[in-house]
Amino acid sequence: MKKLLSVIITVFAALFAAAVPASAWSAGINDMAGLYSDAEIAHLEARQQEVADATGWNIAVVTTNVGFGLDGVDACDYAEQYCYDTFGDDPDSVVYLIDLDYRWISMDGDLLNYFNSSRFDTMMDTCEDCYMDYKDVENLEFFYHYLEYYYNEGTVEYDPTIGALGDDFEDAIEYYDDDVHLDLTVIFGGFIMGVIGAVISISIVLVRYKTHQSPSANAYLNRTTIDMYNKQDYFVREYTTRTRIESSSSGGSRGGGSRRSGGRSRGGGGRGGRR
Repeated sequence: MKKLLSVIITVFAALFAAAVPASAWSAGINDMAGLYSDAEIAHLEARQQEVADATGWNIAVVTTNVGFGLDGVDACDYAEQYCYDTFGDDPDSVVYLIDLDYRWISMDGDLLNYFNSSRFDTMMDTCEDCYMDYKDVENLEFFYHYLEYYYNEGTVEYDPTIGALGDDFEDAIEYYDDDVHLDLTVIFGGFIMGVIGAVISISIVLVRYKTHQSPSANAYLNRTTIDMYNKQDYFVREYTTRTRIESSSSGGSRGGGSRRSGGRSRGGGGRGGRR
């Protein structure tokens, strides 16, 4: 009887352990930019620990005044390196970098099962709106809220041809790429239409020449006067100057992600622009 009771207790303990998320590390807030007071940090770090315990995800926040630029590349590198330095090789981790130039959320592992592009954009857009409105506490409160909320919502399905968050974000921003992608179908269709147009034009010209009646030279003579004149035609060459208009970044930039020279190792994305 005691052995049976022991087996039952062991089974229930195993089921309970499987239902509870694995222990996670709440790394707190490294506020190098000085955005928060001590009381605010204490409140936000307590909330961060709650979400880490509920989800089993490692969470960290770091603020900087470095100025990583508005393309997101250096911000991505910094956030990924910070995540590795803080959590090591554990992929179930998320780091929120808040820099004066760019805000970047780096995530990987189990988080990619709960965040697709739509969910990530909702979280990132809300946090960015708070940041731009100087609502720094609300910024992190919403960050924690969406981590916990989407965890409770459950995993997401995504288009397998696109991939999870990370694969689709790898190609989300195309302004780093100078490659020109040509659509052969469009080119071939344009060539065919050009040939048809040329044939029609030549046919019209030939018909006009065959049916045209040359007028008699006498029709142009005014026998009462003699007018001697000299006619010259001047052909003016047309010069066209094109000036490329560069897009201004003063209003900030928005992207689901960016491509860095070494290749991104984690999912995530961010928003750029100074407030």
